[in-house]
Amino acid sequence: MNATDQQRSATPLQRGLLLLLLLPSLGSALTTLIPAPAPALQVVTERPALVFETYLADSSQYEAESRPVITEEFHFRNLGQNPVEIVELKPSCGCLAPTSSARIIAPGATGRITLPVRTANEPAGIREYVVNVRYQDPKPREVTLTCRMLLPEKKLLIEPRVVMVMGQPAADARYEVSISDFREGRAQQPLQIAQVEATPFFVKASIAGQSTGEELSQTRLNIQFTADQPPGQHRGLVSVFTSDPDYPVIQIPVVVGSRGTAAGGSDSTQPTEIPRARSAPEMGRVVVNRNDISQSAGSDLQITAPADWMLSTIDCWPAQLYANRSTPSSENSGNPTDSTEQKFQITIGLKDLPVTGIQQGVLTLNFTTPDGPRILTVPLSFVWL
Repeated sequence: MNATDQQRSATPLQRGLLLLLLLPSLGSALTTLIPAPAPALQVVTERPALVFETYLADSSQYEAESRPVITEEFHFRNLGQNPVEIVELKPSCGCLAPTSSARIIAPGATGRITLPVRTANEPAGIREYVVNVRYQDPKPREVTLTCRMLLPEKKLLIEPRVVMVMGQPAADARYEVSISDFREGRAQQPLQIAQVEATPFFVKASIAGQSTGEELSQTRLNIQFTADQPPGQHRGLVSVFTSDPDYPVIQIPVVVGSRGTAAGGSDSTQPTEIPRARSAPEMGRVVVNRNDISQSAGSDLQITAPADWMLSTIDCWPAQLYANRSTPSSENSGNPTDSTEQKFQITIGLKDLPVTGIQQGVLTLNFTTPDGPRILTVPLSFVWL
């Protein structure tokens, strides 16, 4: 009897027992055929408000142009329901000068982070620069923007890049800056210097000499400080104007003096802080629209100074800048005789286009005080559009 005949001859009881034996195997097979339930969806309601078009600007596949400043831009939009406040732009390198198109970004509004890279002292090869953007939406947020580029071989090297003198410099002290030109064919042709300018008034700069060699030519500058430097720490700028189309202006920042403290009176051994004026932010910004000067604008500066200081004049460098003092803020209008400080606003603008190549400027606020002349210097960063 074959298997088929055996199945046909099985009694109903036998067939029922066989089905019971097969049930566990059938259940296991059905379980494998039914898909597992998907995990519950998690709804995220507190996403960061700022969304950037890109978080990495990578141009390292080709060599960058030989320029003293290379600028990248990161565009964003506020997708949140609240205004966003840009709190800080923290660069990874002193050669970076990041700026934001606005400090407050309304819901739905767009803006950009501009990242100028000063390449004069940067080594050749693929370089990566980072800026951390801290903002509130209203929660504290932080996002990292990265710029990667391929820099060409060194063309111009400035040493030191910044002249820093802590404390009061000696009257006969000289500080030398060298500008080395490595460009092909320039070893026997030093830079043609048209003019050297320095600001504020107590900073003096001149050409100390030029030399040539087998691989480079070199220009040396002498920087000095006059005896009428007011107390405190100040920011200055030395600008070298040349006939070179690649480097029409070479700028060297200067930091001199000390915020420090002064010794107390005869009846006190405790030092006292030297009265000083302050600016918020500490560095201003000027956006230059080279196609339409009316669209150029500068950031407003909030100035805080001792109540008995009187602002006499404001000196601007470069000369194409202007700066106006506005009406004192309401914080100071209640009863100024009871206040130890005064606050006011300085509005910066442009009356004409600066010379191409200018990337920095300086405002000098001159005060008349009971202790003699005092100043506040505010460095400015230029962004060209």
